[in-house]
Amino acid sequence: MKRALLVGLLCALGSAAPDDSPSVEGRWNSISRSAVARNSPDNTKGIDRDGSEQLPVNFLVGAGLSACQAEGAWNEEGKAESVLDSVVHVKDNQMFPNNSDVSADHYHRYVEDLALAGQMKLNSFRFSISWSRVLPSGDASKPNEEGVNFYRRYIDAVLRNGMEPMVTMYHFDHPFSLEKELNGWGSPAMVDKFVEYAGFLFKTFGQKVKYWVTMNEPNNYCVYFPTVLATLGLAPADEDVTYRCMHHMNLAHARAYRLYKETYYDSQKGRVGSSVLVWPAVPASTRSEDVLASDAFMQLFSGTVVHPLVYGDYSEATRFLVDMRNAERGLTESRLPFFNETEKQLLQGGATDFIALNVYNSYTVAYDHGTTGGDRMPRLLRAIEDDLPFVRMAAGDEYDETGADEFVMHDALMWTWNAYHLPIAVTENGFADVKSLWVKDTVRAAFHSTNLRSLMATMKQYDVQVFAYYAWALLDIFEFTAGFSRNFGLVHVDYDSGSLNRTLKYSSTFFREMMESGRVPYVQPPGKSHSSTVSPSGILLFALATCAFATFNKR
Repeated sequence: MKRALLVGLLCALGSAAPDDSPSVEGRWNSISRSAVARNSPDNTKGIDRDGSEQLPVNFLVGAGLSACQAEGAWNEEGKAESVLDSVVHVKDNQMFPNNSDVSADHYHRYVEDLALAGQMKLNSFRFSISWSRVLPSGDASKPNEEGVNFYRRYIDAVLRNGMEPMVTMYHFDHPFSLEKELNGWGSPAMVDKFVEYAGFLFKTFGQKVKYWVTMNEPNNYCVYFPTVLATLGLAPADEDVTYRCMHHMNLAHARAYRLYKETYYDSQKGRVGSSVLVWPAVPASTRSEDVLASDAFMQLFSGTVVHPLVYGDYSEATRFLVDMRNAERGLTESRLPFFNETEKQLLQGGATDFIALNVYNSYTVAYDHGTTGGDRMPRLLRAIEDDLPFVRMAAGDEYDETGADEFVMHDALMWTWNAYHLPIAVTENGFADVKSLWVKDTVRAAFHSTNLRSLMATMKQYDVQVFAYYAWALLDIFEFTAGFSRNFGLVHVDYDSGSLNRTLKYSSTFFREMMESGRVPYVQPPGKSHSSTVSPSGILLFALATCAFATFNKR
């Protein structure tokens, strides 16, 4: 069975080569040469000798927050219950042991918080608008004026502090009424509701917002949140909802994008991007089957929510992986819907201006022969595990607990750029405390230093177009299943005393120094020397998988 699967997938990959893709040899040679050069003592290409990287002109640097994780005020001033509110309010909830009813109370303290971001000299700020605060019923004809006016004041405060707004329309917090009435993203009716919502935001705030992200990490939401809702009894169990969810989110983004281009672009001149969470899957070895396993995971988890927006349809490899299991189950219809002719026209020529890339850490991936037993993937990915029966996550974690792997950012950028060749904004990148570091977070400063320097070097060496970087997060906030046990913030929030008082951390000093000097300072990771201690093997192995994707990834 596994052998037949391998042959079939290779055929799907082989028949999917883009007309304009460089050859495997060309891709491999450039990546391998650069990887070796980056680990050589005399490597100075793109890296200043004083250990700093020059920020490009007009490069956006900021921090981010989401409404549902930071604002609190869950039922104040006309806000309706969101789908996340419904989750955290379930009693004895072991999946989400904390709730976000108050969180960092950013709703009442945003003026102070944005002033702190301004003190860091950040030139941009990413935040999300709460769908359930602006349109409590999901009906665009019945807005909540108090919520609308809050975001008007909020955007003005962002601009007043010298920052360009990067606005996410949807960050996992649609009105719970839409979940109950429509079955949420499992229903095509949700697409219409989102487009109404997007149109309302464009019309109401678009004159002051030049960068929009339609929805945060649709791949992450669809592989995990439907399972959470069903497990907690908030939605019907539906093992086939994952790909319908992704499909509907793809359509919602594409329609919102076309609406902006046709109705608002001429007067507002903004850009609309699509988001994806990328966990670079590094092959465990140079064996072709490990490289194949890596590529298959990347295409199914991340490519499913980007590929149609760039090339107009799902890749043949993605379709093969999903439909293979359809056949095993005797299903007559694919779990991954097809685009009709009208929808194909919507996608024709591309339906996104940039890719909003969220990147934290990587996984080592091996081909699984079915002999080791046990779970092959972490809990967040169980929804797609059966569609990748030959893939095992051999190492890695959803949180980076060690500080900084200098190749994660490089790998994520190279995979995204080689696959889609669109401008990239790194909209989330951050380090989570395992133990509370309070304000002495040198390891976080080192994390951002390492990742920003890697980003700059990758841009220079491969001409990758990246125009923004956002640290996750401005504040210590509610982190979904981790609750308040993982702190990403550049600003400490005092949850222990209940005061929620803010204190700038050491990492905020790193950002201020960088923005004032225009260079990325080198911060030595605790326990590491200045020279690279990472073997080039990982980056070379990931290059193999990147080559496979770039060369064979096309419908």
